[in-house]
Amino acid sequence: MKKKVEHPWIKIKKYPHIGFPLENNDVSKLENYITDKNKIAKHSFLPFLHRTIFQRKFRANNSGLKNKSKKRTRVKVKPKAREIFFASHFDAQIYSYYSYLLSNKYNELLKTKSFNNAVVAYRKIEIENKKDKHKCNVDFALETFQFIKDNQAKELTVIVADITKFFDELDHKILKQKWAQVWNNSTTLPKDHFRVYKSLINMRYVNEDLLFRNYKNKIWVKTGTKNDPKTLDLKQKAVKHKRFLKDNNAVAYCKKQEFYENSLHLISKSTRTKGIPQGTALSATLANIYMLDFDQEVQDFIDSKDVKGYYQRYSDDLIIVVPRKQQQVAIRMLRALVDNKVNLEIHPDKTKVYHFQQKKGKYTGYEVDEETGEEKNKTLEYLGFEYNGQRALIKTAGYSKFNRSMKRAFKRASSLAINAKSTDDKIHKSALFKRFTYKGSKRRMIRNGKTKTYRYDWGNYLSYVEKSNVVFRAFNNGDQIKRQSRKSWSRFNELMIKTIKKVEKNKVKISDEILINHLMRDKDKDKERVK
Repeated sequence: MKKKVEHPWIKIKKYPHIGFPLENNDVSKLENYITDKNKIAKHSFLPFLHRTIFQRKFRANNSGLKNKSKKRTRVKVKPKAREIFFASHFDAQIYSYYSYLLSNKYNELLKTKSFNNAVVAYRKIEIENKKDKHKCNVDFALETFQFIKDNQAKELTVIVADITKFFDELDHKILKQKWAQVWNNSTTLPKDHFRVYKSLINMRYVNEDLLFRNYKNKIWVKTGTKNDPKTLDLKQKAVKHKRFLKDNNAVAYCKKQEFYENSLHLISKSTRTKGIPQGTALSATLANIYMLDFDQEVQDFIDSKDVKGYYQRYSDDLIIVVPRKQQQVAIRMLRALVDNKVNLEIHPDKTKVYHFQQKKGKYTGYEVDEETGEEKNKTLEYLGFEYNGQRALIKTAGYSKFNRSMKRAFKRASSLAINAKSTDDKIHKSALFKRFTYKGSKRRMIRNGKTKTYRYDWGNYLSYVEKSNVVFRAFNNGDQIKRQSRKSWSRFNELMIKTIKKVEKNKVKISDEILINHLMRDKDKDKERVK
């Protein structure tokens, strides 16, 4: 069976929006319209769908008592809010097409630049000697840690910085200049590009919660017919809560025409003078283009005779490695460039400084206070990994998130088994095994009987653990990363036993209630007979 060739820029998604999702038979229509410059130059973009995603955050309680492992207890702090904007299904393909065009131009330009290997996010970078296999954050973290390890003879300073509100603070003037430079080495944009640019900087959007409240009693869903459950039909249905949209196979809040006739009052217009929406296919490409001059100047500094260091940028996360004597110069240079060259900001609290050096007979890395140089009990963290000079491991935060997801899934499974009228009273174990154990971690093509399909099982978090272990095995000289996950199986089984007991206990309780009700009814009947 031949491998299915993906379309270079059309990526059909199924999330509910204004209007129905696109289908595979729409591809030719999309291509004819979107590749026509004159049509895009006059295209009317639908408003974005706005959603705020909150990310839980925990920090060490510095005033609290230490536990047995001599670590501080962790307290919950204000969650981090991310503003995400979803384009309508048709508009999303326009952004994808222009991202495809600009990415090709950008990558060709980077081949002439000294920082070609430093910019790693949102690019397809092939793994050496592995055709059609591309690098990810695991490979980029390894490259960074490998540079540090290869320079153990030196005292190094590693600076990790995070640009504050990256997408929200992009200067529109700089963005337009860089866009035009990459596209045609000019100062002006063609009309079609300018139209796409204006749709991003003069953004119109609808709050998803408001849209749901307006249409929750008539959400468009795909559901099976009575005679043939495999044949899906569109129909309108009431959905109680937004979190149940996926369970109900929701495809649209309303039709496009219905929205224009009844809901124009829901549209808000962005008043921001900076930033672009985070969530479109084009946003990531533009973020890289925006940083062209910054990347060049940092690389020039890193390559200079007195430094000979290392630089890598993954979107708004950047890391530089320099000799210890260049530490203060590097920090000042970094902040000045972010401020003056790209009109952004690196917050001091988001700048971490680490020292790597020989200490007590072994190479050690640890965080230090930027001003005083005082040593902290923290190791280098970058792209989801931590490195102490001896071994690299997955950050514990990743496992914490995995365990929280597991607990939520079991809680939901027990709730469905006990309360849901539309399902049976059993725990669907196969789905839980697939999501949270090694039994579902294998990435493979799904078969329909003996026939291969174009659908894949993409694995689970343990697939990521296994990949990370394979990539870092030689670096760590062992399977330290895989050993991090050794408790996941026992945690899974503990939750499974606890959930089964809970469901069984509820069954007994219900049986007792049914028995009591029968006895009470019999007693009432006896009383009636006596009367």
